[in-house]
Amino acid sequence: MSAEVNEVVRGLGDKFEQLVSLYEKARVERDKAQTDKARLVELKGEQDKKMAELESKNKSLLVTQAFATASGGTSEAKEKIGKIVREIDKCITLLSK
Repeated sequence: MSAEVNEVVRGLGDKFEQLVSLYEKARVERDKAQTDKARLVELKGEQDKKMAELESKNKSLLVTQAFATASGGTSEAKEKIGKIVREIDKCITLLSK
């Protein structure tokens, strides 16, 4: 009977060691996944910022191009846009008084 009890205890010990080993592997994988997630979230934020900047540049180029085709040149279009912006600034100043 004592041999049977020893065999059961040994079997339980082996299963416990396997369980601890599996737990450690799962913990390492979870930690790696969390690190990867944090890195990807940061990368996504950077990409979102870059995309917003590019969209802004694209809008500016489309406006410049629209003025350029209407007036005949990009330098003239830039001057017109600058003039319009200055006029808007003056209007804002007058409205704020």
